[in-house]
Amino acid sequence: MLWIALHLPQLPLDIVLRCRYASEQLAQLPLAVSDHKRIGWCNTAALDAGIRAGMSEGNARALNAQLEIVPRTPPEEIRALHEAALWSLHFTPHVTLRGCGLLAEVAASLRLFSGADNIAHRLLQGIRQLGLHGNLAMASTATAAWLLAQCPSQKTFHDEQHALDSLPVHVLTHAQPWIDTLHGIGCHTLGQLRQLPRAGITRRFGKLLLTEIDRAYGKETEAHAWFEAPTIFQARLELISRVEHAESLLFAARRLVLQLTGWLTARHAVVSGITLWMHHESSRRRDHQRTPLTIVLGMASRDPEHLTLLLRERLALLTLHAPVIELSLHADQIAQQAAPNTELFATSASQSESSSRLIERLQNRLGKDAVKQLAPWGDHRPEYSNVASSVFNVSPQQQNRSRRQPLSAATRPSWLLPQPLPLRTRQHKPVYHSPLLLLTGPERIEAGWWDDALATRDYFIAENEQHLLLWIFRTRIGTEDDGPRWFLHGLFG
Repeated sequence: MLWIALHLPQLPLDIVLRCRYASEQLAQLPLAVSDHKRIGWCNTAALDAGIRAGMSEGNARALNAQLEIVPRTPPEEIRALHEAALWSLHFTPHVTLRGCGLLAEVAASLRLFSGADNIAHRLLQGIRQLGLHGNLAMASTATAAWLLAQCPSQKTFHDEQHALDSLPVHVLTHAQPWIDTLHGIGCHTLGQLRQLPRAGITRRFGKLLLTEIDRAYGKETEAHAWFEAPTIFQARLELISRVEHAESLLFAARRLVLQLTGWLTARHAVVSGITLWMHHESSRRRDHQRTPLTIVLGMASRDPEHLTLLLRERLALLTLHAPVIELSLHADQIAQQAAPNTELFATSASQSESSSRLIERLQNRLGKDAVKQLAPWGDHRPEYSNVASSVFNVSPQQQNRSRRQPLSAATRPSWLLPQPLPLRTRQHKPVYHSPLLLLTGPERIEAGWWDDALATRDYFIAENEQHLLLWIFRTRIGTEDDGPRWFLHGLFG
């Protein structure tokens, strides 16, 4: 087994920073988070002013009058941990929360993500995009990984046991009440603590301390309560300040997308559409005071990069009618789908997905009606045999009529002229740069009496001396005063 531990030592401070302080000017002000009237976490500016964890709020303010103290908010911390857990579900379903961090068992995912280092890099990258800062460590047991993550500056050893032996004893949860006693008897590291008689450790410090040590070194198994994604996805984000430009919403929307795609991965699902709701300042609780931004995908996906790209294209074209103070993301049209298999060569499915993503990007940048596709239409007249419609938006009537299309594509040219071109005749034979040789035909078409566009024609495939294949027709005898006439209607590629 291989465990990756993510330790978030500054979680309460990160929550305040990501919610309230975005500009560098505000970030340089001294800030502290208090817990029960005691300073618990400080930013760099507060540390430079001499403020330390454990101080009372009064003593801290005495050191710096500009210090802002924010009370700790445990519900927000839990929500932030859930956001991090949802992102971790991209890499493994085995995620468990622990204190101010989480653990993920990734042994089964190494091949899929090309190794543990790649998983760790992508995991930490997503955590930073969520506005959190943490330390990562890997080990063969969950407890060992968690202990190593608490000491990122510790010297690295190739042997996991030596790395654990060098850790200070204060990283052990059950050693906290006995830190002074352990230091007094010369036990400063886990290696020194393990050299003591086990019976004496149990008698003096309790059995739980010995159990924690055994779990770290793999001598005792441990059970985990796995994090479960909620049955319904609901994500919202209160913005740092009033946002008046739509493009500025992308960074915040990205955080919501990371949570959504992690939830979809855990549920083995994909989404065909998402709606980003932008709540305005006047009244966030009224439906008519929020603006929806709906994105419909041509092919269902759970790729965070793809969804973010589509949001970027749409937000670049959007003009806000009022400032936005909150975002919420809803998943529309969810469907079950397993993860795709890795492939050595490109398949038709992967090529279709690539084409669909290109079309989606063009639609979101240029507008849904700017990208068209040709769909067959059930009409014998060539100029009416197809219709341009929005991509991924062919109506059922068009689909039903296209099934009744009687003509084979092989008998129709790929290039149809906008208007038939009249041809000269020489000795009663049509001419296009040279006399034409009729190869096949006639194909008789007589239609359009229902819409005052009657067409009575005989179509032929012809060839000229340059071996160019042409699609020509002759009007029926009796339909014109001067007899039948020849027209060029299309060219074969």
